[in-house]
Amino acid sequence: MWMKIVCDALIINFSFALAYLLRFKFMLFLPTDLVPIFEHYLRVLIFITILWLAVFKFVGLYESKRSAALIDEIAGLFLGVTLSTLLLLGLLFLYREFWFSRLVLVNAWLIAFVLLAGFRLLIFFLQRWWYALGWGVRRILILGTDEIGQVLANKIRNDRALGYKIVGFLDDDPGKKGQSFFGFPVLDVISIAKIKELIENERVEEIIIAGGGLKTEKILDIITECERYGIEFKIVPGILELISSRLDVDELGGIPLLTVTEIQLQGLNALLKRLVDLVLSVLLIIILSPILILFALLVKITSPGTVFFPHQRIGLNGKPFAMLKFRSMVKEAEAIFPQLKHLSEVEGHIFKMKDDPRVTPLGRFMRRWSIDELPQLFNVFLGQMSLVGPRPPLPREVEKYSPWHKKRLRVRPGITGLWQVSGRSLLPFEEMVRLDIYYIENWSLWQDIKILLRSLPVVIFGTGAY
Repeated sequence: MWMKIVCDALIINFSFALAYLLRFKFMLFLPTDLVPIFEHYLRVLIFITILWLAVFKFVGLYESKRSAALIDEIAGLFLGVTLSTLLLLGLLFLYREFWFSRLVLVNAWLIAFVLLAGFRLLIFFLQRWWYALGWGVRRILILGTDEIGQVLANKIRNDRALGYKIVGFLDDDPGKKGQSFFGFPVLDVISIAKIKELIENERVEEIIIAGGGLKTEKILDIITECERYGIEFKIVPGILELISSRLDVDELGGIPLLTVTEIQLQGLNALLKRLVDLVLSVLLIIILSPILILFALLVKITSPGTVFFPHQRIGLNGKPFAMLKFRSMVKEAEAIFPQLKHLSEVEGHIFKMKDDPRVTPLGRFMRRWSIDELPQLFNVFLGQMSLVGPRPPLPREVEKYSPWHKKRLRVRPGITGLWQVSGRSLLPFEEMVRLDIYYIENWSLWQDIKILLRSLPVVIFGTGAY
């Protein structure tokens, strides 16, 4: 952290020096009555550096989060640089003796943000390279071999640059001892004695509970031991923990109660999201119209049938609608489905098959790059869908839903969502629902922007698409 602070301080000073040169050495076409001596700026820079670093600390730029998303840090950096600049502008108006060129401030704002963001990008890629080589990785122990524990292990195995190495699993089921999941062994049943042994002998640095069967008392005991040994402790949230952001403390007759409030995506928030969807869908339809026209012609030319496939889906509040897609399958695909439904490669109520014989060669290409999804922009324009939201389910899938699964239907379905940017077809159904509920419970406009940005590399690299 201290190294980052020192580097930030140097970049801030360099940015203001460069901003001064830009204003008074290169922007000579702009009028100025007096060119201030650079030494005067240097004296003020001590105060400016301390102020900026304090603001950076305030917005959380120096919190040590190993798994913090790069996009969150860049956004926090933009906020920190902007707030610092606005504070300096305020001082110019309130304190007349504090003289500073406003144009230098504007130049410094832009230069500092670009350089500081570049510095963080460099750290990010160097860190991933460092971890990929096996240096500085954290040794972790996963408690629970449920579906979510296996998904977590698979992600860590497939991306060494995350900086984690799994020592193994512990599980409450004695029958699983000796088994292996994705190459990681189940070492024993979950017990305080075994955890202490692994911390000492296997140098475990972090413990993650990824199973929902542990009793509260045992979890508290494990947390206490982790604190005693200085071990970081994390819990994968269950469904009840996901709604914690909506819990208000109340009391009835002196007895404390937890009240569950309404979800965030209501009222003005829902209106704001709809306005963003409307504006962006119109812009994207206009920008992508050449691609839409090209693939409409290709679908018509390469196989018999309609250009668009109006797929029946379930939308907001359980209302059915026709979701538009470029037709990627043969004309008689629905008639063939009963012969294939037992071959699904995804657990739960979703049918997914990598080598689906119904998909045309062009359809396989469109699915690989998500081109078949582009007509859904018209569904967004019509208000049937959103750019970001849960995946729109089929009627036959909804018929098999448990009551808590139906929470996904409380918001408009999306073209992309947290599920798509977290593994798409690679994730099991229960994990998909968990991600959708997390999105609904913690909605914000910034979260939508992040998901849209994260969707770009997923589409470009075709992660989990089939």
